[in-house]
Amino acid sequence: MLKNKLLINFFSSGLQAIAVQVLGSIFFYFISIYLSKEIFGVINLMNAVCLFVTTLLGFGLEQVVTRRIAASKRSDWAAAAFFAHSLIGFLLTALVLLILNAVFKNQAGIYRYLPCFFAAQGLIYIGIPLKQFLNAKERFTPYGIIAVISNIGKIVMALLMQKNHRLNIHKVIIILIGAAVFELACLLIYILTKTDFSFKLHFNAYKKLLKESSAQYLSVIFDMSLSRMDWILVGIIAGNSVVLADYSFAYRAFELARLPVFIIAPVLLPRLARLMSSNNKPGVADQQQINSFIKTEMFFAVLIPLILNILWVPLVSLITKGKYGNTNSLQFLILSLCIPFQFSINMLWSLTFGAKKYKRVTFITIVCATVNVLLNVVLIKKFNGVGAAVAFFITTLLQGYLYYKLVCKEIMVLSLSPLLLFITAAIVYVIATSINVHFVIQLIIAIALYLSVAVLSKQISRQHIYDFKQFLS
Repeated sequence: MLKNKLLINFFSSGLQAIAVQVLGSIFFYFISIYLSKEIFGVINLMNAVCLFVTTLLGFGLEQVVTRRIAASKRSDWAAAAFFAHSLIGFLLTALVLLILNAVFKNQAGIYRYLPCFFAAQGLIYIGIPLKQFLNAKERFTPYGIIAVISNIGKIVMALLMQKNHRLNIHKVIIILIGAAVFELACLLIYILTKTDFSFKLHFNAYKKLLKESSAQYLSVIFDMSLSRMDWILVGIIAGNSVVLADYSFAYRAFELARLPVFIIAPVLLPRLARLMSSNNKPGVADQQQINSFIKTEMFFAVLIPLILNILWVPLVSLITKGKYGNTNSLQFLILSLCIPFQFSINMLWSLTFGAKKYKRVTFITIVCATVNVLLNVVLIKKFNGVGAAVAFFITTLLQGYLYYKLVCKEIMVLSLSPLLLFITAAIVYVIATSINVHFVIQLIIAIALYLSVAVLSKQISRQHIYDFKQFLS
């Protein structure tokens, strides 16, 4: 029964991740092919700015609300408070952006599109409390289905527009807003008809919620800057939409490659929140399973950059007709090196957040985001998109080190042995790509060699995989 429930949770969470990451990436793939690099760069810049604005509006409530609802059935009111907060914040910000756009219309330049892109991003933001309410109760399927339909709709509309030679930035805006309206409407209908969700706002409780999330607020802002500030800085410092188009294309591929992280994250946080609800520390048996979980996760995670970097140039050049591939292969290589560490950081963050180490999480995030911004400012000037990728990689290593140090000191002892898997994969990649054969043969050699070395050296074993399953079930 537990195994069936686990599979259902992963399938449902995976449905959301597939809809948002895979289908969303396919939509952006189509517009990257059919629109010029200049326009594609502008679209990504506007999306990055709007995402940053909605993060500011969120006040760090998203994770706190999820943890509260997952830990206690009496905390459902938190989602209603978050919904009211989101709705009011969206309306006020939209009004401000419209006024600014009217006042500075002649000087706005590409930022004249900002209110429209914010409308699309803001409507999605309003739906986050409803989605998190369902996720906290491990009801992942409803939004997963909604998001699949919405994103398929975006792809179909983009293809129809292109077929009629009408696809441009204005049509992209209409498609994004239409999809956001659809998602919000469907979420509201499901919440009202299939759950006992109450929209009643308890103002005093809302103030306490804001106080609790305030420790997390700066962390969320700076955490967002780790994933989108580089886009904004590339757009501003490089001053070239083509440079941003190349970098953002590689970054979206990197995000898509991290899909398993997005699938497992919504399952991990509620589980760890309940596991550590009593004394903020996992038991001895749980600690062994967590270490095995991290090692097994790393075993599969390092395969992702190993495989994708062998395929990148020939495959991406083919599907984009030479528009991308060679132009951003180095950027993707550097970004993809972060993928195995992102898996581990996700677990370490979940442990610290589940243990309510909000201030420590905030400190780590602020330090890493500050370093990231400074590195971006310095490196983008000299190396454009490659500089942004290097800045992100260095920041990822710093973030992993700080979380590892915090968890070992205050929660549990973690093994560093999973790093051997990363080193093994790196050596295998160098060996495989140095052999002058077709890239498919290189891929087969790389996978076979990595699996052989990992198993024969006992870096991964049946016990690790058994513990991995036990922890999740």
